[in-house]
Amino acid sequence: MNPQSLDQPWGRGFRVEHRHAFADGATLPAATFLPRGLGRSYGDVCLNDGGTLLHTFRRDRLLAFDEASGVLHCESGATLADIAQVMLPRGWFLPVVPGTRYVTVGGAIANDVHGKNHHIAGTFGRFVDAITLMRSDRAAPLELTATDPAFATTIAGLGLSGLMLDVRLRLMRVPGPGIEQETHRFGGRDGSGIDDNLELDADSSGWAYTVGWIDTLDRGLRGVFFRGRHAEGPASWFAPQPSRLTLPIDAPPWLLGHGSAKAFNALYYHLQSRRKPQRKQVPIWPFFFPLDAIGGWNRAYGRRGFIQYQFVVPTTAARETVPRILAHLRDAGVASYLAVIKTFGEIASPGILSFPMAGTTVALDIPAPDARDLSALDRADAMVADAGGRVYPAKDARMSPAMFRRFYPRWHELEAARDPAISSSFWRRVTARA
Repeated sequence: MNPQSLDQPWGRGFRVEHRHAFADGATLPAATFLPRGLGRSYGDVCLNDGGTLLHTFRRDRLLAFDEASGVLHCESGATLADIAQVMLPRGWFLPVVPGTRYVTVGGAIANDVHGKNHHIAGTFGRFVDAITLMRSDRAAPLELTATDPAFATTIAGLGLSGLMLDVRLRLMRVPGPGIEQETHRFGGRDGSGIDDNLELDADSSGWAYTVGWIDTLDRGLRGVFFRGRHAEGPASWFAPQPSRLTLPIDAPPWLLGHGSAKAFNALYYHLQSRRKPQRKQVPIWPFFFPLDAIGGWNRAYGRRGFIQYQFVVPTTAARETVPRILAHLRDAGVASYLAVIKTFGEIASPGILSFPMAGTTVALDIPAPDARDLSALDRADAMVADAGGRVYPAKDARMSPAMFRRFYPRWHELEAARDPAISSSFWRRVTARA
């Protein structure tokens, strides 16, 4: 056990004190603890203020692989980067990946991450065949499969149901390390961007991956739509691209704000697109993980950090509600860089607290929110809830207990299944008395 020290989430908006321990698979800490992978969550779901963080990233072995079925047996601390680097040259890739490869398998399961292919694949948890789970109240580890009740409280269980030791995960065949990518510019007319994005998405049958960047500060909600599918690509593309740039210092406060966000969005829009659709072949790595090319990119938001606000609203409400929420945030002066829009499909997630639902999701990076920003986000929460949607716990740093319970009415089932020795700053915050 290491001495107490300060730690922070990837969003860097605040610091809390922890003790640190490392998972060895045989013993659990005596004090209240929280299993943690690489800490890439933006908010406090990966923090345990005043308690212990049980780091799992040292348990990172790839134990076995069945070439016939594509099932990989690995320890929970193995990263998506490690798996992709080893398995891609053999013709296999992860079936679902989030926006960074620096995530552990345990973290991907605990948050039931999604990717650009949710409409055809669903969430990461759908490809988990078995989990070995160690609990403080059990003498021996549990071997969980999809038929076990504890499986649904471990997938998207926010790390609260126990310490994941190892996992059996189904990979998928791919033809090579390339992606055939097509880009389309959309929007520009007043309020037309959401309709344009949804129409492009609906017209993307045959494309496994779809995602859009959207300028939330533009009244026309202009953006760039990307779609892709696996392709062969040259041998040199098998190796992941190293970070070409590392931010050595925090961005100064004067660089961040509504004006600079508007200028950045305009520049990104014009640099990333042409008026006519563009098709080209690109390596897998920058297509799925563009920000991984910049080491310490979270420093771009300055020492005060940032939060990410990601919500989803059902399909039937998307055309009306998404523009209304974004207009509310724009009119409230909430600055946002690199907002991402995505259509979720109808494939049900296996976890009871999984975030995706059939509908439209938008994720916004918001630098160092002040009291006015937080008030505007509280109002946005209510608009999301009234539409039947929800906010993503893995990226949250501020939702109220009352809103969390509206978004996730089955939260008490996770509380009942929670390992009594495990807690997190997030869980204590959102389950406190409203």
